Order: sequence, then structure tokens, then C-alpha cells
Amino acid sequence: MRRRRSASIAIAVLLFTGVGAAPPASERAHAAPASNTAQCKLPAATDDLGSGFPVDDQALPAVGKLKSAVLFVDFEDHPATRGSLLKAESNLRSDVEYLENVSGGKLDVEVTSSDRWVRMPKPSTSYPFERGLSYEDHVRYIEDAIEAADADFDFSDTDVVWVVATEQAKNITYSPTTNHLDVTVDENNITHAITFGYDQWRWGGLVLAHESGHSLGLPDLYLFEAPADDPGNWHAAVGGWDLMGLISGQAPEYLAWHRWQLGWLDDKQVACASLDSTTTIVPVEKSTTGTRSGDAMVVLPVSGTKAVVVENRQAIGYDREILTSGALVYTVDTSVRTGHGPIRVVDATPESAHRLDDAPFQPGTSWTEPSTGAVLSFEEAHAGSLRVTVELAA
Repeated sequence: MRRRRSASIAIAVLLFTGVGAAPPASERAHAAPASNTAQCKLPAATDDLGSGFPVDDQALPAVGKLKSAVLFVDFEDHPATRGSLLKAESNLRSDVEYLENVSGGKLDVEVTSSDRWVRMPKPSTSYPFERGLSYEDHVRYIEDAIEAADADFDFSDTDVVWVVATEQAKNITYSPTTNHLDVTVDENNITHAITFGYDQWRWGGLVLAHESGHSLGLPDLYLFEAPADDPGNWHAAVGGWDLMGLISGQAPEYLAWHRWQLGWLDDKQVACASLDSTTTIVPVEKSTTGTRSGDAMVVLPVSGTKAVVVENRQAIGYDREILTSGALVYTVDTSVRTGHGPIRVVDATPESAHRLDDAPFQPGTSWTEPSTGAVLSFEEAHAGSLRVTVELAA
């Protein structure tokens, strides 16, 4: 797919920790980029899916070949309709393309699918998705699907099983992931599985990419509990700025931070903010695709588990429908668990009716990081670029 390109955002990061005047602009323009990336690679501080390094050991490798077994299943009370297998295959294909595109080819997804609908041994109503699914019931559902397909399917080289329910089974409501499966079939111990319910037909193919993010170690960025002062807004942390948040959001590119976690961004593409540094960052969509030219983000550590990140979001690629382009600022806290806001977008327009859809900062605005007092000021540079100055408040 051919994609429209846009200008990059140039970010000048100046963090002053001592007394003295800032150097003139002519000197700042030639400042050496930050190099101590290690201090920005925040360590994992939870024992679950999280935002630190390395990803939790329950995760599958995100670089190299990922071998998936796809089982299309139907039920005696909800048999699949004629021709529906093609629709199911097409839905998944867009997800696989997303993962390979966003990873810049570093993840190679090899899919082996059942060539027919596999009939489950029990009616769909025997799997209590509507009533809240326990881990035991989820495992039973996966085991039943594997057993039903085993006579005609070779699982000996499978990394992850994807069980896709027919669209007719609306009571198989949603699409959970388990990284703790323990099923041995064809002498292969399978530990990861994703089951796809009716929500995949409502939200489209990106459901698989979201759930695969969990298989690879990424946390949920939507909130398990909405804020007390904003009931019902489970997307108050990141809105639609990452696929691990709102799947149907306007900007389903993975955040640059997530790409770094998964090894899709190289360390050399990360500018760890230091004194007097100037960095030009490319749009996130370009950071892991094409020629991989330029840095992808600026990271400003503020504690042992927390950092401020600035990245460039432009209306290209999977972000082509965003409401506002610009410098997206967010905090990463590796001590916060999945579903509780490990990443939070800083809203440049908190009074807007668009919530976080217009969160990126524009020229002439600034934001103060509360724990350090560092002020990030955003100014227009040239040709669509943006200069961000980070300094201690006077």
C-alpha cells in the first residue's frame, strides 16, 4: 500500500540542571544528540504485562517468525453460513498485515489455517462468555477447539493458537488472550492462545493485532475502571493514540515506546534527553517502515520508573484519520500495572470537546512536567517541523 509522506518534527531538547545561560540558537542547532539510551530504558517494575524492559517472560518473541494455527470454529446451535469462511479469513489477513507493517518486517507471521469450519463438541451456550469468562472456562474452550481440529491439523510447530468463532455465535462475545496455556498436542507444548468472539466483527481486523500485543507482552492502555470524575470514560489515559487502548480509535499505530519495547525500534532511534541536545524525529509510522530514517522519539527520564516521551504523529499510514497532528507527549510509568494507566497522554487541549483526539501540542504552547518542574515549550521551526525546548522553570 502506497502511503502519503509528511514532514518530520524537529525536536530540540534542552534540559538545564545548573546555573548558566542557554547557548545561542546557532550552537544549539549543532548540538550532539543524546547517547545514553540505557538510562531511558526503564526497567519493568511489575510481574505482569507492562511498559518496562524487558517485557514479561510470559511473552512470545516479537522479532523473527511467529507461527500461528488458526482454527475457524462453529457450533451445532450456531453453524457457520455458506461463504462465511472467506470473510473470516479476510478479517484476519488485515491484522497480520498490520503486525508485519508496523514491525517493519521484523515480525514475520506465518499462518496455517483450518480449511473448513471446525465443529465444536458442545453448543456455544456451554461456554459462558456472556456471564463473564473464567480462566478455566477459557482454557476448556481452547482445548475443545484444539481437540476438534487435531485429526486434520498438525500443531507440532505452533507458537500460538487463534480460535475464531463464527459470526453467527453472538454469545461468544469478546476476544481474550491467555499467555499461560498448558496444552500438549502433537508433542508440542502450546502456551499462548487468542480466541476471537463477536467483537471482531464489530471492530474489524485490528482486534487480532490488539490481542497479539498481549501475546508479545504489551499491557492494556484502556482503564479497567473509569475515573470517578469521568464515569464511563475507560479511555481517559491514552484515548485512541495506541492500538492497546481504543481499538477503534483514530490513531491505531503502536506508540513509539511500544515499538521500542518489542525490538521494532533500534536503540539508536531513541534520543535519551540530555543537556543541550537537538533531535529530529520522524513520524511514528515511518520509524519502523521504509528506510527507517531518523529518530523516532525523545525520552526524558524523571525517576527510576517514569519518563516523559515525545513522538511525532502525522496523518499518514494507520494514523491517516487523526484529528490533530503534532507532538504527542505522554508519560510512561513502569510501576503501574496493565489496565491502570501505565501510559498517559498529556492533553494539550483539556477543555476541548474532543477529549484526547486533539491532544498533540502545537507551536506556541508549553507544558510543565510536575515532578521536576521541567518546561516543554513547542515552537514552529521550518517545513512543518516543530522545536521543543525542555528547561527548568525559572
